[in-house]
Amino acid sequence: MPPSKSKPSKSKLKKELRKAETQKSQEITNLVKKANQITDLLNEYAAFRRYERNGLTCELRFYGSEELPKPLLEWAFRLCKTNMQALYEGVWGWGDSQKRQQLSDPGARFLLAFLPASAGQAEEAVAYVHFRFEVENDAPVVYIYELQLEERAQRKGLGQFLMKLVELAARKHHMHWLMLTVMKANTAAMQLYTKLGYGIDESSPGAVDPASQAGYEILSKHACSPGAYLQR
Repeated sequence: MPPSKSKPSKSKLKKELRKAETQKSQEITNLVKKANQITDLLNEYAAFRRYERNGLTCELRFYGSEELPKPLLEWAFRLCKTNMQALYEGVWGWGDSQKRQQLSDPGARFLLAFLPASAGQAEEAVAYVHFRFEVENDAPVVYIYELQLEERAQRKGLGQFLMKLVELAARKHHMHWLMLTVMKANTAAMQLYTKLGYGIDESSPGAVDPASQAGYEILSKHACSPGAYLQR
C-alpha cells in the first residue's frame, strides 16, 4: 500500500495564495504601466486618424497630458465647463481648479478632433475624450473621464466614433473593463452609452442600493476576460 501523501499545511496554502495574488497584482500593474507608455495610440489605428461622415470632417490626434499644449488644455476646460457645469453643480458641485487638475493629471490621455485648416482659417478643435489606463477593483481598466463635443460637432456620430476608438485601445492593451461615470440628468449621454453596450456597474450607487438617490451612475463594459489579459 503506497504511503499517503500529507496535505499541505494551512500556513503553506495561505503563503501560496498570497504569492499568487501578488503575482496577479504585479501582472495587472505591468499591463497598465505598459499601456501608459504609449506615445501615440493612433499609430496602431491609422484609419482612425480621420473622421469624415454626416457632413463633418475631422483630423484626430492623441496626447498625453504632458504633451497637450496649454491652449488646448484651456480649450478642453472651457468646453467641459460650458457643457457640464450645471450638471456637476446638481450632483457634486463644480470647481475650476479641481477640473483643471483632473485634466492635467499625469495619467490623463486625450483624443482630440480638429476641423482641418482651410483658406484663411486655422484648424480648430471641436471634440475630445479624456481617458486613463488605471487599476480599478483589482482589474486593469480604461476609465473614461470626459467625452465633450462642441455643439457644431454634435449629432454627427463623432462622439460614438471616439468611444469606439477608446474601446479598441482597451482591447488592444488587454484592459478588462471600460468604465465611466454619468449623471442621471444627462439623458443624452446615458442613451449613447447604453447604445454602445454599457450597463450599470456593480459598484454603482444604483446597483449597491436600488433606492439610492445619488445623481449619478457608474457604467461599465467588458473589454476582455481576466484569463485573456493575464495570459498575454
